[in-house]
Order: sequence, then structure tokens, then C-alpha cells
Amino acid sequence: MIRTYETVFITLPTLTDEEEKGVVDALTSVVTDGGGVFAANDRMGRRRLAYPIKKFEDGVYTRFLYDADAGVPKELDRRLRISDKVIRHMTISMELDWAVASKEQAVRDAQARVEAEAARAAGLLTDDAARVGSLLTDPSDVPPAGARDRDRDRDEDDIDFDEQG
Repeated sequence: MIRTYETVFITLPTLTDEEEKGVVDALTSVVTDGGGVFAANDRMGRRRLAYPIKKFEDGVYTRFLYDADAGVPKELDRRLRISDKVIRHMTISMELDWAVASKEQAVRDAQARVEAEAARAAGLLTDDAARVGSLLTDPSDVPPAGARDRDRDRDEDDIDFDEQG
């Protein structure tokens, strides 16, 4: 059965751009060779870690969003575990409504990147303005409609007894 998976992994910050691209390309080929279809392949960039991992304070984050059979994330996980260039990774299987919302967001992000690059090429945006614009195009982390009705119903049941007085 085809499901949607999201894999996020952190590579060593000491890798050169070519080494990092080689690692990501090798992992991308695992998904495509297994019959997976990418919805997003995002390099999220270098970020500070919440705590040191293998004596590193930061790492380079990459996110894969893909549709595949169950064997593909297992093989990807195996390759990530044995790679000495990856310091952390996590793969999740997404629920259908979250998968749809994530794919739609990936399309919007890609369009925003293309528009920002076109504006930068035309000389309309500087790098700093493009970075700020990309932050503004990201919607807040709101779950899809109906995904958290249970929490909303619970909150409505909470009664403040001081106001009833």
C-alpha cells in the first residue's frame, strides 16, 4: 500500500557542499529506485541543535516528503543508520489529511521560491528581502480542518467557575 512518509535527517556540519550533495543524492536514489515519488526534497539549511550530538553544536537539515511502499522507508532508515555522515534522522508515516496539507504546502513553497528567484534575477529583491519574504509566505503550523476536533471539543467543556458566580 502506498503511503506518504516524511524523513528529516541532519548531516555533519563539516561536510563540503559537494559531499553533502552526494549524501543527499544517494539517499534520494534509494527512494526513487524503490518506486517512491517525491513531493518535496528540501534542504532546510544549517541550524543550531538543541543539544550537542556527537560533539557537534549544529548540523545541516534536509527533509524528504514522498509517497512509497513500506519497504522504501525501511531501506532508507537502514542507509541513514549506517551512514557516518548523518548524525540524526527520523521518518514518520503521515495520516492522509496531514499528507495532503504537507504536499499542498510543498507546492506553495516551491512557487514562492521560484517567484523570489525570478524577482532576485530581475533585481527587484535583495537576498535579505527574499529571505524575509519567504518567512512571511509560510503559514502558521495550523493542522488541517477537522484534524483536532477532539481538542477543540475538550476546550469547550472547560468551564470557568469564577465567571458563573
